[in-house]
Amino acid sequence: MQAPLEYTAAAIGAVDEQWRIPLIEHYFLQGYQGREIVALLQLCHNISVSLRHLKRLLRQLNLRRRRQESPIEDIAQVIFRELEGSGRNIGYRLMWHRLNYIYGLRVTQETTRRMIRIIDPDGVSRRTAHRLQRRLYTCPGPNHTIHIDGYDKLKPFGIAIHGAVDGFSRKILWLQACYSNNNPRLVVKYYVDFIRRSQGVPKVVRADRGTENTLIQRLQVALRWHHQDGRAKENSFQYGRSTANQRIECMWSQLRRMSITYWINLFKDFRDQGIFDNSNRIQVECLRFCFLSLIQKELNSIVLQWNQHRIRQQRQNECPSGKPDLMYYIPEAFGATDHKVSLDYSDEDLSQFEREYVEQIPRHGCHDAFANALTELVGDLDQFEMPQNVGEAVTLYVALNDIFEDLGA
Repeated sequence: MQAPLEYTAAAIGAVDEQWRIPLIEHYFLQGYQGREIVALLQLCHNISVSLRHLKRLLRQLNLRRRRQESPIEDIAQVIFRELEGSGRNIGYRLMWHRLNYIYGLRVTQETTRRMIRIIDPDGVSRRTAHRLQRRLYTCPGPNHTIHIDGYDKLKPFGIAIHGAVDGFSRKILWLQACYSNNNPRLVVKYYVDFIRRSQGVPKVVRADRGTENTLIQRLQVALRWHHQDGRAKENSFQYGRSTANQRIECMWSQLRRMSITYWINLFKDFRDQGIFDNSNRIQVECLRFCFLSLIQKELNSIVLQWNQHRIRQQRQNECPSGKPDLMYYIPEAFGATDHKVSLDYSDEDLSQFEREYVEQIPRHGCHDAFANALTELVGDLDQFEMPQNVGEAVTLYVALNDIFEDLGA
């Protein structure tokens, strides 16, 4: 049996009792409180546990919030490691979340704040910024409006990102890196995968008027054609300027701090060193092959971290505060309801749509023609040992560039 913990903390569906203890441990270590764990077990996994019994189980498992902090040397070592990568651009709260829920350390926010001020005082000063005054945003519940958009900051280096956010819960629904976010046949696959996972259709999809959204618009309208509410048919897809798509723009600003600035600076260094030229198609494909899987791995980690962190109450927002996963999967606890509408088409209908309109995402990040050329050089790419960190990726990138240069490519 496959454990229900692969993608998100709230794996929907009935779960065998044998998963009760692993689920309790998982949710506790992700920072959920007792009442939240009880609600998740009951509503998402059909497992009944009282709060009193849960506390008893937590004691038996030796899971306590107020336990001794991890050794200061271990905490400092991880902070130094994060500051060498994309962690240099995040604040102390996100750093605290990574320390506790990514690295499994026990550390308070106050300790994290003080250590960062000591270790990286210049970074603390750089991250101090003014806040923008935004309009009041309202959304009645999860799946009422999802916001989709492309992110182009890595496009000068051949990598494009596409994402989607639920307007009510702020849960990231997908975050995908590929060679393009303008190809409608690629972008629509993210949407098809989402409605397959959720087994329903969002009431409204909000996007800009780019050609990349044409197939999503057609599919969304078709799936909502027979519904009778006021946002059915053509009204189920809302166009607007990308800069006014507030929810997704907010996520992009967070993504820039949490990850993308690091990659931009790294690839700019390549350009300054003369080892990358975006007019050289071979170098662009080499960069995709070497780095895209690492970037996607980091994006997956950011999705998990974001969806399980606790959003504070905001003055310019009528949506509730809390963890995105909780607000999305258990909206009743926040005075809301799920606005997902029924999927009136079979899986075979979706498969037929995919066969006609969807282009599969390249397995190795680069275009198929380049992957075939690499196969001639290094053999079966499925058996090739891909880089596990940035250092290995840089080494491979330089080596491949040298090989193709020697071949006169």
